[in-house]
Amino acid sequence: GGGNGGDPDPICPQVFRHGDRAPLASYPTDPHKEAVSALWPRGLGQLTREGVRQQLELGHFLRRRYKSFLSPQYRREEVYIRTTDFDRTLESAQANLAGLFPEAAPGSPEADWRPIPVHTVPVAEDKLLRFPMRSCPRYHELLRESTEAAEYQEVLGSPSLCTQDFLTRLSNFTGLTLVGEPLHRAWKVLDTLICQVTHGLPLPSWASPDVLRTLAQISALDIGAHVGPPRAAEKAQLTGGEVWGWEVGKVGALPSARVSGRCHPLLSPSRNITISLFYRNDSARLPLSLSLPGCPAPCPLGHFHQLTASARPPVHGASCHDYETTTPPSDRSLRWGSSWGSPRPETHNPQVLPTATTVPLLAGAVALLAVLSLGLGLLAWRPGCLRALGGAV
Repeated sequence: GGGNGGDPDPICPQVFRHGDRAPLASYPTDPHKEAVSALWPRGLGQLTREGVRQQLELGHFLRRRYKSFLSPQYRREEVYIRTTDFDRTLESAQANLAGLFPEAAPGSPEADWRPIPVHTVPVAEDKLLRFPMRSCPRYHELLRESTEAAEYQEVLGSPSLCTQDFLTRLSNFTGLTLVGEPLHRAWKVLDTLICQVTHGLPLPSWASPDVLRTLAQISALDIGAHVGPPRAAEKAQLTGGEVWGWEVGKVGALPSARVSGRCHPLLSPSRNITISLFYRNDSARLPLSLSLPGCPAPCPLGHFHQLTASARPPVHGASCHDYETTTPPSDRSLRWGSSWGSPRPETHNPQVLPTATTVPLLAGAVALLAVLSLGLGLLAWRPGCLRALGGAV
């Protein structure tokens, strides 16, 4: 966020996925299952060497992109890092910081090497970054409503997918019993196959390009049910809304930003603060500029706040029955205060503005972006994986 002409340096929240990882699981007939410990020495679901390299590269990119206002070395007043409580995300954050800050880089002299703090909370307590699929009864109700909708059932039974016949064949191929959550279980098969082909492993004969494409289509249908209509806005509140509320509130509440030891006044939302969104999905290209429906970039903060209102939970928290979605005390301290990035108690009382006409479309887009970018979604497409399947990046 920032203004035009003489306004303060930008505040730049970064949200990124973990790096390349091993498959989350194997399956009974997996031809590589006996070699799991050799192929994935850190274990299933863990960060690979390639994942570490990717995060180092991303850290170097962020250093180049923001060197004009980021201090040469880490300053806690400038940077705060939060991740989910999984090995692959914690390691990704550490590797990213090793690329971002020279003192944390690999090979630094022992006397000069300094680790950078990474913050997290237990999975059961994480309401900022954790996708609440299992712990939110209301979300399960919304998901059931989506999967029982006529539109969903129509696609599920379409001749182009032949879903039931395909899942029966997939069960025979893999030895899995696809009951309970068949589409999600099918995605896990796809995840295993994608990770294997990305790392140069031969696939079984039944895993043809047509099978992989059908698995990708089924997974996309599953994602659509999780984040899309009906009730996309409420799903957005329960999935990515905490993050959006935190980011928007953080920019709107800051009285000042401390960058490289200089304190700059921040303007009020009515005085020209703007929001710009960028998405980097290819390390060989510049980040893509994103624009919200109804607000070309850069988007004035007040308008951004209004357009995203339905995707953010209300002040008292989104309703989740016995799952409390209001921000816990440990997360309230993450509202940035008088110093950029410094954890300070929450001092603002954000107002939910009237919903714009573009909200249904926006809510689905916000939820989908949050799912894909935070590492909490169901299908983690990486450029390497898409190239392996012959698709466009």
